[in-house]
Order: sequence, then structure tokens, then C-alpha cells
Amino acid sequence: MPDFDVAIDYELLRQLAADTERLKDQLADSRLMGHESFYSKRELGGAFGHVNLFLLHWSGPWENARELLESLSGTYKVASQKWFELDASFATQANVQAAAWYHSAWDMNKKAYDSWKWLTEHSITVHAWDKNGHEYTKQQMLADPNDPNAPKPPGLEPGGYEYYHDGDGTNKVHNSTQATFDSDGKVKSSDTTIDDMGGGLSYHEHTDHWDDNNYTTTITHTDGSKTVIEVHGDGNGNGSKIVTNTDKDGKTVDVSSYTGSGLNSYDGAKWTNNDPNAEDNDGGGEDDDSGGTQNSNTGVGSTF
Repeated sequence: MPDFDVAIDYELLRQLAADTERLKDQLADSRLMGHESFYSKRELGGAFGHVNLFLLHWSGPWENARELLESLSGTYKVASQKWFELDASFATQANVQAAAWYHSAWDMNKKAYDSWKWLTEHSITVHAWDKNGHEYTKQQMLADPNDPNAPKPPGLEPGGYEYYHDGDGTNKVHNSTQATFDSDGKVKSSDTTIDDMGGGLSYHEHTDHWDDNNYTTTITHTDGSKTVIEVHGDGNGNGSKIVTNTDKDGKTVDVSSYTGSGLNSYDGAKWTNNDPNAEDNDGGGEDDDSGGTQNSNTGVGSTF
């Protein structure tokens, strides 16, 4: 099988959905559509017979075309949402990692600056000798407060990461992550929104972390539905996971439970669905391969 990349432009798919929906509405607005009876001579004059004959033959096919366009529009819309959300989930991970990196760099600079500042405020007693050879003591600062090569002030603590892409006016995207960190620099919470800057595609993910690899993630999908993922670890690398999906009205659609191992391993957790008849065995409802679609609009841009 030849090796090839798949490029998906979900912005274009969404536009196709909107255009198809508009075409369907244009058919529905036609004078021939929705007319409950044939036209009378009083309405159209001598042409009423030809128009009624046309209506007799074509009202059915037009209505069928309208239904097909409605179905096609829905397919385009769902496909654009699914591909967008796949990339958005990877972009969210990248955003949180970027936020953690910036915070780590800030924390390193802050510690260096604080250490240097402390040294400039403290001195030690040293022994010295004058020109006549007489010993005396003096106070020597541990660091020069006027050193031009001293560490720079770290500035305000970074609270997240933000990314914009506008390109040539198409494929717009705005990635925004706000994060909090504990005293060790580990992420305590993250709140990420990925959207196409008013184009109708939006993905939101909020995660709270606790000790022993416990966390809760709430994902708000483009269509308003939600997925809540609750992970409980035992401190030894084993744990459980509950995934709850609700529709846009908050009604529970399904609940799945998983048993996991390797929660604290470098390679990540391995999850087994507790339902023996379930096809999904990774606990996330999607392929385990990472990446994102080629020419991604979310700032990931790798090949899926």
C-alpha cells in the first residue's frame, strides 16, 4: 500500500455544510415547493396547466433533492466537527505542555535571581593585610549588587499560553490555556479553549489534578455536548476511570468504566474497558496514535 498523508481542511468542510444548507433553503423557498395544491387559472392564467404539469412531475424529485442536501449538509458539519476536535485535543495537550515549559523557565530564572539577591544582602568576614603587613578583618559582600551579568528579574509568574494564527485570513485559530501550578511547578489545573475565531468551531477542556495521578477532565464539544473523565489512582500506578458523555441539554448519553495500570509510568497509562463487549479499549474513545491532521488549523500541524 502506498505511503501517503491525509490532509483535512475542516474549515472548508464547515463552509460546504453552510453552503449546502443554504442551497436546501433556497429550494424550500421556491414557489413550487410547499404548494399544497395545483395552481388555478385565476392565479396563473392560461399558463396554469403547464405549471401544474411541471409541478406534478418535479415536486417529488425536488423534495427528494432537498432531503439529500439536508443529509449531506449534516454529514459535512459532523465531519468538520470531528476532525476539528481531534486536532483540538492534541493542541490542548501541546498548549498545557507549553504553559508548563514557560512556567518552568520562569521558575528557574526566579530561583537564580532570588539566590543572587540573597547573596547581595549578606556578607562574610574575611581577613586582610595592610601595606605594613598588619592583619585586619572586613566584611565582604557575597555578591556584587552592581554586577552587569547578574540574573535578571523574572517578572510576573506566567499563568498559561496563548497562540494565534490568521494566515491569509482563512484557517483562523485561537488557542488559549490558563494554568495554575503547585510549589514544585506541577500543573494543578488547566483551562483550554481552542476556536476558529468566530467561525463556529470551538473546543473547551478543563482539568483539575490531585495527588496520586487523580484528575478530572471536562470537555465541552463543538455541538455543546460534554465528556467528563474521572481518574482515581491508588498511588502505586494502578487506578480506575469513569467516562460520562452527556448531550447538549445535559442528559446522560452513556457511561463507561475502565481499569488502568502504569498511571505513573513514562509511557502513560494503559486502560482496559470493563465492558467485555466494548470495541474501544483505550479509555478515550479514539485512536491511541498521536499527531493531528496535516495542515492543522489548531497549531499542531503534524500528520495523522
